[in-house]
Amino acid sequence: MVANAPHDQQPALTVEEQDLHPQRASLSPFPSEMEFIRYALDSAAIVAMTDVRGTITFVNSKFCEISGYSRDELIGANHRILNSGIHSTDFFRSMYRRIAGGEVWHGEICNRRKDGSHYWVDTTIVPHVNINGKVDSYTAIRFDISSRHAAEELLRRIVSVDSLTGIPNRRSFQEYLESVLPPERDNPGQVHLALLDVDTFKEINDTFGHDVGDTLLKLVSERLSALSSPDVFVARLGGDEFCLVMTNMDRTGVNDLVQTALAHLREPVPLGSVIRRYSASIGVASFPEHAGSLDELFKAADMALYHSKALGRDQAQFFIPRLREIAERKSELLHAVEVGLDRGQFHLYYQPIVPISSPGTLSFEGLLRWNHPDRNLITPAAFLTDMDDPGLQAAIGMFVVEQAFRDMRIMLDQNVPLRRLAINITNADFRSDAFVDRFFELSRETGIPPSKFCIEVTEGVFLGRDFQHLAGRLSQLHAAGVEIALDDFGTGFASLTHLRRMPIDRIKIDRSFISNITNSIEDLAIVRGVIDIAHSMGKVVTAEGVETRAQVELLHSLRCDYYQGWYFSKATPIDGLRDAVRNMPPLIAW
Repeated sequence: MVANAPHDQQPALTVEEQDLHPQRASLSPFPSEMEFIRYALDSAAIVAMTDVRGTITFVNSKFCEISGYSRDELIGANHRILNSGIHSTDFFRSMYRRIAGGEVWHGEICNRRKDGSHYWVDTTIVPHVNINGKVDSYTAIRFDISSRHAAEELLRRIVSVDSLTGIPNRRSFQEYLESVLPPERDNPGQVHLALLDVDTFKEINDTFGHDVGDTLLKLVSERLSALSSPDVFVARLGGDEFCLVMTNMDRTGVNDLVQTALAHLREPVPLGSVIRRYSASIGVASFPEHAGSLDELFKAADMALYHSKALGRDQAQFFIPRLREIAERKSELLHAVEVGLDRGQFHLYYQPIVPISSPGTLSFEGLLRWNHPDRNLITPAAFLTDMDDPGLQAAIGMFVVEQAFRDMRIMLDQNVPLRRLAINITNADFRSDAFVDRFFELSRETGIPPSKFCIEVTEGVFLGRDFQHLAGRLSQLHAAGVEIALDDFGTGFASLTHLRRMPIDRIKIDRSFISNITNSIEDLAIVRGVIDIAHSMGKVVTAEGVETRAQVELLHSLRCDYYQGWYFSKATPIDGLRDAVRNMPPLIAW
């Protein structure tokens, strides 16, 4: 049929149109407006008629075109020939109930072509009710909406599937959890959530490049997806974090599954030009045993994951209530530190660093103290040890450097005999250029040269992911005249290679070796060895925790350069510093 025939020319009729409208075969133009409407509809729509048993009695050309069947194949066949299997039995039962009652049904249906492919049609089914009030046939009018459905499916994939790995993303994860644990469900079954992180993923990325890192993430996805089933949902939440949602399982089954996941992930994989093994850490929490809501379930699993990492990685840990208590205490601590910084509760106390060669000129170490409203004066060991918030640590570091410049200005104005002022720095202070930039800015503002300062770092900096980045900033400070000291030497992981490569001027022997130096042959040997090695490398040595005259005498015999400890003075606020220096015991006259 020609859809756009001019009004002065009767369109040619197809065979089925002559069968459907015999009067049209001999009339021109259209005998009625209704006849033209039927013609227009037949030109634009996919039309079919069936009897009440679903047997096809009529189809138009468009129906044949979209279905791939000929008219002869369709007429007399049951409409089930087009069933795609996409829709449920309940879907068709509801539709047939409506049209069998004489009501019009409208909806979207996915049908199957002769070649097996699917197509979507917007469908209206109109029942024909005879003079006796019985439905004796159905006319279905359809419009092809396959393109729209394809676009919608693409959009759904974009927003619900991880673009790198092709598995469900965080959005799908959230939707799935909501589907298995709707808030209104009265007695939900137990649901287990496992959060998984790839161990040392950043190091892999940094070593082999992001392309190799992406390949690793795809492999992780494949290995985890092999475990998926109707009861196991796998998704990538972002970065190297994945999840498994498990239903209809007891704890033993969950444990077996996560152990299987860990075993799969330990299998060697090609990374670049090498074959390497890697591992993962998993945290598991259960609903409603460990949490009463989706958010609580996620937090509980995250706590268990953090616990798994803290215990050494490459393992799975189940949530226990104690983890929530620890997290709550840590959260309260972080809040209290924030408040303390805002309210001026933090101060620097100063302890002398006494040189044996020129006792008239002292250095001081600025030691952070928190004047807690309930716990009085507390040291960093009571609050920094468990505080792993880099942003807050950096804020504390910024406070320390600013306070140190202000206090040094006071010391210099009061003629305190001051060689250098030492402050402690952590990896968090070097996350960005802010600390170093602020240091040099304060030096310009106060007129105090960088050479009046010593930056103390601990051996932990050598294990940081950004070690090279940190080393560059330390070198920048060192080049400007800042002395660099390695604090708590002997308790961490520093090696002689680090002493040779890093811009270190001073080694501070940890107090744990000094406290028993007069009684322990082993500690004495360690201290002697450190001093000899440091001197042979052109570095000076400070002994921390010196508390007795006997220790001073022994350290002097070992040629230790500087002493620091309660034997000379406790850490003192700046307004008591002059008296503390005045009351220091005199050094031994050799």
